[in-house]
Amino acid sequence: MSTKRLAIVCSGQAGQRREMLDGILGAPDVEELCMTGGDLLGNDLESWWSGLDDEAIFANENAQFAISLYQLATWQRIRHLIPEPALIAGYSLGEVTAYHVAGAMDADETLRLVKRRFRAMNTASSAISTSGGCMFLWRGKMSEAAELAVLKNSLDVAIVRRRGELVFAGPANSVDSFLRDMGGDNPNLIRLQISTPSHSHYLASAAASFRTTLEESGLNAPVVPVLAGIDGMRIRTREEAIGALSRQIETTIRWDRCMDALDEAGITSVIELGPGNDLANLIEMEHPRISARSMDDFRDWRSATEWLREKGISLR
Repeated sequence: MSTKRLAIVCSGQAGQRREMLDGILGAPDVEELCMTGGDLLGNDLESWWSGLDDEAIFANENAQFAISLYQLATWQRIRHLIPEPALIAGYSLGEVTAYHVAGAMDADETLRLVKRRFRAMNTASSAISTSGGCMFLWRGKMSEAAELAVLKNSLDVAIVRRRGELVFAGPANSVDSFLRDMGGDNPNLIRLQISTPSHSHYLASAAASFRTTLEESGLNAPVVPVLAGIDGMRIRTREEAIGALSRQIETTIRWDRCMDALDEAGITSVIELGPGNDLANLIEMEHPRISARSMDDFRDWRSATEWLREKGISLR
């Protein structure tokens, strides 16, 4: 019996780009999914996407919907070609899509929840300040001055990505103040193109609102365990899923613990649904024993099966 084990991971709001949906819009094999997306938007999907300028594709509501659609289409194309994964994990927004991959809800329900989620987050964010919220990535050890500046500006650790790599969140004016004071202290400081302070206490009202939405939704218990973003624990019931998905909006995401959980579970291969390959790269850096690739790394989705076969994963 093979001891090789596969996991699927779903990325968050990063990696989106103008050509991201080129292989999906108008494609016959995902036509029904695109129609579902268009119905939920109240607009033809292709017209909606082409009508967004280069700034608008990064707006919270547009980016989250497009990324989720991309992941749903990618999963639809490969799910019957690969074995059932042993674990599923999602990073930020990707944790919602993870429950679709885990068999807890269909594509329509997933996109509905994504839509309700970003609306709740936008409402909470708009109440903070007229300029909304913001996030930035800090790489490397934090100096004492930087730690004091975080406290001074009331910033939260939104995501622990790996050792020495943190994402912070807070109101835009607080982030601006921190960057003015500490920008020269860290040349690797990166301001993210995200206008909402996700995974921070600033979105407590959004977390409460989304919990109500989840309780009223068609979300079921996952068929395959999903790792909770907030602590890396396995989610197996509907009640646990509701708690994890609502809490992660206002709580630090511990992606480092999720990666540790994949390793401890004996996962040997990981496929990231994309867009981008950020999670695959992080996993291989932290746990070299695990081979990880994004679907964006392959010339087409069928090539992923060739890679899995090479890694000793038994295909369907």
